[in-house]
Amino acid sequence: MDALMLSLWALYVVFFDLTHRKIPNFFSFGAIGLGLAYMSITGQVYYYGQPISSAFWGLAVAFLLTIPGYATKTLGGGDVKLLAAIAVLCGVKVVVASFVLASIGVLAGLVIWWHLTPQLMASGWISVSREGRKQRYIPFGAALALAMCVVILFPEMWGMELWHL
Repeated sequence: MDALMLSLWALYVVFFDLTHRKIPNFFSFGAIGLGLAYMSITGQVYYYGQPISSAFWGLAVAFLLTIPGYATKTLGGGDVKLLAAIAVLCGVKVVVASFVLASIGVLAGLVIWWHLTPQLMASGWISVSREGRKQRYIPFGAALALAMCVVILFPEMWGMELWHL
């Protein structure tokens, strides 16, 4: 049930990041607030019943992974807050696995896009003009949310019980 609720939340995040190009604060801060309330009541992290220390280590790792990208403007603030919410809800193991999986997925998507762009331009599916050109945007928050879904729905695939973090 925990994984299902988290996955539904993550799918809302994916929808908003892909359609509005931003992640509303109520998704991230709301999840952080619920995660902190759950931890204060039960003494453990919402997903997998890990100790509270896992959430705080997850927050530290999340900020170490995302603050450099935010400082160089390659990640948005919503991406930083989303990974913080994942840390509070799921702990350090899910943060690391989700970030790695999302990064691999985004890189694979960029490689595919780079290879397909000439064919798509030649066939007329896309056109490139300098006028009205928008800044490129990679929805990393959507990739993080989808990666979190994969990690929490299939934990045995990642061998997370063997991780000593």
